[in-house]
Amino acid sequence: MPDRTLFLHLTDAHVSAKGVPHARDDIKVEVPGLLGGTREAALVHLFSRFAEWLEKEKLPLDGVIFSGDAQNKGDPGGHELVLEVILNKLGPFGIVPGKIVATPGNHDVPQGSLPSDPGRYAAFNKVWRDAGCIVPWLDGIDKDSPIEHPERHRLVAPDLSWAIFPINTSNWSHVAAVLPEPLRNVWDRIPETMAPGNPDEAARIARQLESLARFDMARVSDEQLDVLRRLMADTAKPPGGRQLRVAVMHHHLRTPSLREELKAFADISNLEHVRAMLRAGGIDAVIHGHKHEHAVYYDHVYGADGEEAQRILVISGATFAQGSEQDAMRLVDVGGLPHVPEISVQPLPLPRSGSDWHPGQAIRRRLWIQNERSGAPVLVVPNAPIVIEGSDLDEVYARACAAASNDAKRATLIIHLDMPWTRNDELPLPTDYPMPSGQGDPRDVWLRDLVGWWQRDRSQLEHRIPYVHGARLRRYGGKIDQIRRIIDLLRMKESTRALAILVDPFRDFNQDLTREEFASFCLVEFRRRNDGTRTVVDAIAFYRAQEFARWWPINIAELRLLQNEICGETRFEPGRITTIAADARTIARSPTQVAMPIVDRWLDQIPERLHLLADALVHRQIGGEAQKKAVVGWRSALAELRGATDGFNPDGVPLAIEGLATLAAYIQASAAPTDDEVLGMARRLRELADHNQQYERTKREASDHARWSQTAKRYIDELEEVTTART
Repeated sequence: MPDRTLFLHLTDAHVSAKGVPHARDDIKVEVPGLLGGTREAALVHLFSRFAEWLEKEKLPLDGVIFSGDAQNKGDPGGHELVLEVILNKLGPFGIVPGKIVATPGNHDVPQGSLPSDPGRYAAFNKVWRDAGCIVPWLDGIDKDSPIEHPERHRLVAPDLSWAIFPINTSNWSHVAAVLPEPLRNVWDRIPETMAPGNPDEAARIARQLESLARFDMARVSDEQLDVLRRLMADTAKPPGGRQLRVAVMHHHLRTPSLREELKAFADISNLEHVRAMLRAGGIDAVIHGHKHEHAVYYDHVYGADGEEAQRILVISGATFAQGSEQDAMRLVDVGGLPHVPEISVQPLPLPRSGSDWHPGQAIRRRLWIQNERSGAPVLVVPNAPIVIEGSDLDEVYARACAAASNDAKRATLIIHLDMPWTRNDELPLPTDYPMPSGQGDPRDVWLRDLVGWWQRDRSQLEHRIPYVHGARLRRYGGKIDQIRRIIDLLRMKESTRALAILVDPFRDFNQDLTREEFASFCLVEFRRRNDGTRTVVDAIAFYRAQEFARWWPINIAELRLLQNEICGETRFEPGRITTIAADARTIARSPTQVAMPIVDRWLDQIPERLHLLADALVHRQIGGEAQKKAVVGWRSALAELRGATDGFNPDGVPLAIEGLATLAAYIQASAAPTDDEVLGMARRLRELADHNQQYERTKREASDHARWSQTAKRYIDELEEVTTART
């Protein structure tokens, strides 16, 4: 899916064929040769400068959204002018009629025309609909059963990541009221009665009476509401992640400013019906015009129970007028699809001739906040814990990384994952997880090997890494198998005492408080729970610090592995996983110590692979699949080592030591005394192991890493060269 999607939003152009005056300056005297400006000329100038900016920035446009009022007080020609300038100026950037979404406004329908009368939309349809633009379902014109040509009433991304639905709110705009008897019988005679023999005065009275009996009413018909419900339900969705859904209408959901408008039907008359439809259709954002006010805000639409609220982003578009030109139209930038969508709204001011022009300050709003309840606070409390929940691992992972690098950076982040359980005991890993460079094994094999190492009850690396998770869980204090205790306890009953601790104060704490190194994974509780149809085991884990781009998915896989182990003996099923990180962060640019060095892990998991590798290097031949895997794994190990040199990571980088030294010893023991090349390789392996060990004894700051990586790269170059030559 694309990184960003760009739309232009234009509304309330109010132009016409005869021209609409537009005074920009305070002109108190008339001067020959200074003609007054027009809205039509200003609009063309605005689009010209916008097109120049797009060309300069090398930006394509994915669509244009026009939310009504092309015309000015119903005067003809406005529709033609607006569509013409859009296509002429933005055609080079990919805009064709099929990428334009247009809705009629109250100025776009004839005054006094009946609701649902085809003539009400004749001018609008002649331009927008006939050209092939995306337009709303229109009362009196479109059939509702079945919906004819649904593709004309929605704009959907080629990859289905977003969909835009235009809505007509102008079917009752400028309708004449039905007068009661006996007023209806005398209404037409009132002007002549009040001004006998004075036709001009009678005409003025008639116009005033007509205005009193006419209402500029905004409403969405029941028929259109139901069509929209079916249209949204039938719109294809992407295979992965959710679809961003946008509704476009002319009238507002609520007044976007403190400016009061005193008139009948100032708001949509069946507003709550419209809001209920938006909620049911899963609409994420609403774009509108009408009020000539620039605003970006959240609206909260509650369900019938008054509890669950759906948060909808509302973008109110302004237009240009004397003294108000900063939001003449706006660029709507959609990013983060599909899992962490956000919208940036950038106002585009009306340009001045000869002066520099650029978009205004962008307003960014996130669209992936959880649903809210009526009793819950709506505002985000600064420095309060942030909670992310969901059942889709890819979506939760993307949102967790976004939060850890922004709102929850170095703060408390709680993730609640209700992930479906697969009976094949497969370990989960997000689709977008950044695999280590040079990794040769399939993802599932790499993950199971890595998680399996972290869950070993014993390791030859414990002298260097005394906080291997499995050792702490199964040999706490050298003797307590905490996982066995949890299994026995949960088999008997539900309990809040099924805890396992990974921090050992006797081993991990120093009196002088220096060089204390212990696991970020501090505590885990497993809870037995009956959800009505089955008994499950939830996992709740606490981390003093947690890196989310690389570490959090491994922690999730570890917790699922432990759930599988516990449930395998208790005959329950794995349930939810909740992680609580007191200090959240993301450091995705370089490897972290989650990727324990491959060659070091071989010592614990497959030590025979080091013998096979040494034999292949010494004898210059590869015999059998096992030895081939050893050589491929060694190349991956060298790529992993090189990756550790590429960028500093304050959380540490994977440094091979024991595995390198052991491989050097095996080569030394089996090499011919005259084979200088392979003996030189053994020396380089020992030197690199020593060099890595010396780095581990430093403070491991950026300057230490810079000095270490320079020499390490030279060693790795030589090892790769000899490996290529001998295998």
